[in-house]
Amino acid sequence: MDLEETRAFLAVIEHGSFKAAAEKLNQPRATLRRRVESLEVRAGVPLLERSRNGVEATAAGAVLARHGRTLLRETDALLRSLRGVGDDVLRGTLRVGVPSSLPADAVALVFGLFRAKFPQLCLDLRVSADPVAELLDDVEVALHLGVERPSNRYLTRPLGSVRESLYASASYLDRHGTPQSLEDLGAHVLLASRSGDDVERWPLLAGGSVAITPAIQAQDPQLLRRFVEHGFGVGLLTELEFGERELDDEALTPVLEQQVGRRLLFSAVMPEVLAESPKLRTILAHLERFFGRRDRPRALARVEPVAVGM
Repeated sequence: MDLEETRAFLAVIEHGSFKAAAEKLNQPRATLRRRVESLEVRAGVPLLERSRNGVEATAAGAVLARHGRTLLRETDALLRSLRGVGDDVLRGTLRVGVPSSLPADAVALVFGLFRAKFPQLCLDLRVSADPVAELLDDVEVALHLGVERPSNRYLTRPLGSVRESLYASASYLDRHGTPQSLEDLGAHVLLASRSGDDVERWPLLAGGSVAITPAIQAQDPQLLRRFVEHGFGVGLLTELEFGERELDDEALTPVLEQQVGRRLLFSAVMPEVLAESPKLRTILAHLERFFGRRDRPRALARVEPVAVGM
């Protein structure tokens, strides 16, 4: 399929008319019309319906538009990746989709260390509740955190797993005591994230879930974490470890760690054409070193700044 013909067709669909598309692309209207007509000849069916108000895609055109956008994105991504082949120095921009459920301090540390190691590479981190569904069209790689592996046509590379567990601060537990059973949770201040499947249920390690009545609900997982850190209640938080890093004195304390929580799969999702990109291979290896060890639950610690020599 001719890429320039496809670009012309998509531009006309996006802007609603040949005139608007020509002005946006700064190209003659006749050129766009000729390319779209040539594409229709190749397809063997009409792709546009023309009217006084402009144009819109036919059923066949809508299918082509959907897959054509993917084709152009992957072609552009492939061309960008070729610029780094054979170059020992990583440079340019790497766009990464990051789940909002990952602790912000941990994300800053992981990607800060990576950027310090490759100072000529620019990182563009885009945070989303679901980067695979919401951002994959606009980034080179999207990080996925969930119970199941994402189902899509892109390449998925497992990085490890992450534990989601209940935590509370030492000050909260000193004031209210430590829950010893699921029934004890009813006497505690429970903090729940509204970004999950059900704000009024927490998952159990053995399967199923337990009903809760949250005193505070937060859409932002980072805000929920701050409530827990400040001693306002017990919350279900995502646990991140860093290899053999020692815990600091301000670690949060696990609560009912053998009963409440779940193991989340952590993976990177990317267009298959980018699998050999030097930038992606390097960042994936970096992420695997940090997130690949998830065999035992540990206290969830605040991540302190790390001095990095440039």
